[in-house]
Amino acid sequence: MKTCFWCLIYCFLLFASIGTSSFYFNNVYGDGLFEENLPPATVGDREASLYTKISPPVLTSDSNDKKSFTLRLFDAKDNKTIEHVSYFITVQKDGKLLMRDLFHSHQGTLKIKINSNEGRVNVFGSQEPFQGGWTSETGDVTVSGPLLLTGGLYHFGIEIFGIDHDRNIFNPENAPRFDAYLSVGDIFRDIIKYKNDQYNMTIISYYDRVQNFTFDEQNKKISWEMPFNWDLGRIQEQQIFIHEEIKIPNTFTEFIGNGTAFDALVEGQKLSGRSVVLDPYTEEENLIIHFLINKGDLLKLAEQRANSTAEKDKDKRIMKFSLTPGSENQFITLSEVLTDTGGIQIALDWVPKEIESQKESNLQIKFYDGIKNLAFKSDIKYDFVVFDQNGNQILNKNQIAKNGTAFEKIIFPGKGPYLVEIRIKSITDPSLNIPDETRKGIGRTHVNVN
Repeated sequence: MKTCFWCLIYCFLLFASIGTSSFYFNNVYGDGLFEENLPPATVGDREASLYTKISPPVLTSDSNDKKSFTLRLFDAKDNKTIEHVSYFITVQKDGKLLMRDLFHSHQGTLKIKINSNEGRVNVFGSQEPFQGGWTSETGDVTVSGPLLLTGGLYHFGIEIFGIDHDRNIFNPENAPRFDAYLSVGDIFRDIIKYKNDQYNMTIISYYDRVQNFTFDEQNKKISWEMPFNWDLGRIQEQQIFIHEEIKIPNTFTEFIGNGTAFDALVEGQKLSGRSVVLDPYTEEENLIIHFLINKGDLLKLAEQRANSTAEKDKDKRIMKFSLTPGSENQFITLSEVLTDTGGIQIALDWVPKEIESQKESNLQIKFYDGIKNLAFKSDIKYDFVVFDQNGNQILNKNQIAKNGTAFEKIIFPGKGPYLVEIRIKSITDPSLNIPDETRKGIGRTHVNVN
């Protein structure tokens, strides 16, 4: 049971120092992702980066799977794990402190297994004798309490108290700090009424909680909100990606129409192209519509809000969404798509531009960093999967894009729309030859075949 006196440890550290290491550090952030390598800080001759991961990768408030939070401090130059790391971890949600405690991993990698419940936080493990951090022989420690219990954004503040040896401790002012804002998908369900019928609606928000859901029957308009900090400086500094997923029953034919045309808006601005993806295949009973908003989109929206003279727009810390039947066909052949985790942007170049059935089509694929918008020079391992309009899989190939570029050849068997999925599995830097699996995700696009 929990008996760790973290506050006494912290006071003790005021008088201790590592002495021999020089540490140059700026706070680094991630926001709304489930897995990431945070930018490195300089420690002596090493570039120390922190890997964080919530598992399972698609975690929602309905999940019954075993949950965990993994941390690994490593040298970004060679991907070697730094050993004997003391992690002082603070977890907050909605401004409320959920946990503050010290953990130690002799191996360097720390895995916190989480039993989510409404009770107070309890830590189960042994304590390292010098600093008193929770530890184990395997590096796995179990925590029970309200961590990852409900949907929304969790703030993990992580200070590195020491590295390399159990007795090596940084001065508090030099202790490197990482801030990760990791998301648990919020599943919102409601029943809407249209004329004399009722329809079950589901929204999954992978960033923060759904609020103020409404349905305007007269205009057939679905609206909802989500907490969001529109501070322009914050958005410029952090890695942020917004993914909203709305499921509309196929029986709601007066809203869906032919299932190809919708107006998706964020803050009153219409989304199109790579920012809106329709998926009629994954669930037989529902049409799924994805809102995908990357950092570039958010910066534009934030600048518009900052220049707005309407006080109501400036004061509210929310993001507004809406969806209505539209006139613009979303089943279009795109030249670029985003993965559903926002980590990778994929450029698509079809030859010929007009794709015909029963004839060979050539596709050039180029992969870009979805945050920095820079072309990858690394090798990308991915699956290339194609579905016909009935949801039948007609192609599934395991591929590698050398230096971030790949080529596909395909013959579509008939006319109509096809769904192409590019499922990212890993990225390997040729100089390191070590796969990075933190950018996993699926890029989806429709292809119209004549």
